[in-house]
Amino acid sequence: MAISSINGDENTYINKNMVVSIITLATKEIQGVVDMYAPKRLFFRRIFSNNAGKGVKVKYTKSGVVIDLYVVVKTNVEVSEVVYQIQQNVKNSMASLLPIKIKAINVHIRDAEKADTL
Repeated sequence: MAISSINGDENTYINKNMVVSIITLATKEIQGVVDMYAPKRLFFRRIFSNNAGKGVKVKYTKSGVVIDLYVVVKTNVEVSEVVYQIQQNVKNSMASLLPIKIKAINVHIRDAEKADTL
């Protein structure tokens, strides 16, 4: 499945799974993020789905892409700072790799896990 992006006089076709992969990697790069969140009840749907992005929901609108991220963070982090860093990293990664306008990046903190103490 591909989405079409008009770039000047050219059409660019972008694979939706590629978009989800870029968003997931950009999110996981942020210090304080443990993992993406996906409810256990959706386990079988994820196994039999070709959607690679657990915890990522992308909605394509005429005015731009709306991204919803569901993440698990460490308990010892400043949540507002982690959310800001996620938004900035996703925005910058998308802008540098794809010709897609981003309308919104919504970050939902779904869980927190205690940081490993070594």
